[in-house]
Amino acid sequence: MDIFEKIGYLCLGIIALLYIVALIYGLVSAGPFGIMGLIGIVGIGALLIKVLKERITNKEDSYYSRNVEK
Repeated sequence: MDIFEKIGYLCLGIIALLYIVALIYGLVSAGPFGIMGLIGIVGIGALLIKVLKERITNKEDSYYSRNVEK
């Protein structure tokens, strides 16, 4: 991974983080109807964390990613 790729990922991460903060702020300021959207965001976040955790801890996927020729 070269320096430009790292900078690109960093910029995308910052933008994504700012977008999520603005989205949560907007949902909270929307009053009681924003709670439904907030619950949806929490649900999607929980599933995303579950998928990433399973991918990181799966030894078989890691083995094939490193050893199988493309």
